[in-house]
Amino acid sequence: MRTYLLIILFVVLSSQLYSQQGWQYQNSNLTIQNQYGAIFPINKDTVYVIADNGKFLKTYDGGTVWVEQNTGLSESFFDLSFSGNDTAYAVGLNGAIIKSINEGTNWTSLTSGTSQDLFSIYINSQNNIWAVGDSGVILNSNDFGNTWLINDTLTDKKLNSIYFKNANIGFIAGNDGTLFSTSNGGINWDTVNIGTSKDLFSITITDNYAYLLAGWINDYYYDSDEFFQTNDYINWTGNYLEASIPGLSKLYFPSDSSGFCIFSNCTTNGDCGIIINKTTDFGQNWVSSFNNWSLPSSVGIAYSDIVFITDSIGYVLSGNNILKTTDGGVFVGIKELNNNPDFTIYPNPSYSNELNIKLINAEFSNFSIKIFDINGKLTLKRTNLNSVEKINISNLNEGVYFVKLLKEGEIIDVKKLVKMK
Repeated sequence: MRTYLLIILFVVLSSQLYSQQGWQYQNSNLTIQNQYGAIFPINKDTVYVIADNGKFLKTYDGGTVWVEQNTGLSESFFDLSFSGNDTAYAVGLNGAIIKSINEGTNWTSLTSGTSQDLFSIYINSQNNIWAVGDSGVILNSNDFGNTWLINDTLTDKKLNSIYFKNANIGFIAGNDGTLFSTSNGGINWDTVNIGTSKDLFSITITDNYAYLLAGWINDYYYDSDEFFQTNDYINWTGNYLEASIPGLSKLYFPSDSSGFCIFSNCTTNGDCGIIINKTTDFGQNWVSSFNNWSLPSSVGIAYSDIVFITDSIGYVLSGNNILKTTDGGVFVGIKELNNNPDFTIYPNPSYSNELNIKLINAEFSNFSIKIFDINGKLTLKRTNLNSVEKINISNLNEGVYFVKLLKEGEIIDVKKLVKMK
């Protein structure tokens, strides 16, 4: 009897332990339908969120309880940054900049001097604040945001992100391959050519590396397929990122070698999902960290934010969904572990009439696939997949398709297929 009870206790404790691994949804209770916004952790327990319609969320217990407050400005906001534990700045549409000096309880609208949309803000020191936005606008304040100097002479391109490594070294990334660097704290900005005309966004800097996401931005929607890295801040190397669905919108590296990228989107027939991939070898190889198509709340369509406070504790904001990991996103929970068959398709892009579908783990059974065209029309279906399946796709015209993997009617994974002639 004692042995039996110990076994039961072990099973219960094990299930509780593993159910907390990976990424877990937090109950934010946002009262509006959010699309954009940003998430900013101060420490492992204190986290802040800026959302659409001027909504502001905060938690002091690591996401168990969230408190919603109004900023007083009903705009969409794109970025949030804190100086210390109390002072915060957020930027958004129509040149909106707001400031709080009491942890977001009360907010003051600042006069930015521009009506251009602002997408990124960085606090380089308490009295040295930077923001960038549309039409090449660069803002800088040296008096805690009371007044802003405007520089719009460097470019007319949309500027998406600003990030500093330290007081001197910083970068600004924008559309059409626009990249500026400074080595003197922003006194001078120099043009950097990294050999691409893609839109640049989502800068992240670690102790010894800088990473930059590249792709296409349509208004405020992101779809990238490449990242660039440097360890000397001069020479940049491009690396391809497989986009399983459009909407790869953010890249974040907690350390030199370990990083995450996040997709969030809906397929053409209304299925919405969040995908997080992880690398531990400087972006050379990526594995699934989270893949979920049964979301508790509305998703951020091709717009999400991901940030880590330590190597293992990270947060995600996507629409009304907030996710948290305490183990570096190693697993995705028991349900997702059992449902993740490591689904791959090849060749892709495909110039042939045969598509290979592979489930890495042979133990998986009773899976099916459906292939939809870009307009959401079902073009092909196959049930009872084997671990390796060859499918005739000669009837597919040239174009983009979505290959959905299902088990018992539930979407497990989605891959983007490009059919060529």
